[in-house]
Amino acid sequence: MPRYFFHVHDGDSVLDDVGLDLPDIFAARTAAIELSGEILKHDLTVSFVPHVFWQVEVSDSPKLGGHSLFILQFSVAG
Repeated sequence: MPRYFFHVHDGDSVLDDVGLDLPDIFAARTAAIELSGEILKHDLTVSFVPHVFWQVEVSDSPKLGGHSLFILQFSVAG
């Protein structure tokens, strides 16, 4: 089973050094969507955040510079 890494970029980068073993890219897409929901829930309920744009980069590597499989972009407009 391939391992997918979910790096979050919001002006800073939080690299996923653990990853998830998932059966395929479709499961990784579902996990990225779920992660984005958790980010929104946390960041918007804790306090107003100065950034309103995030990216979840799904990669085959725990480090930057690996093969980026896809990027999920989401934002909040207010």
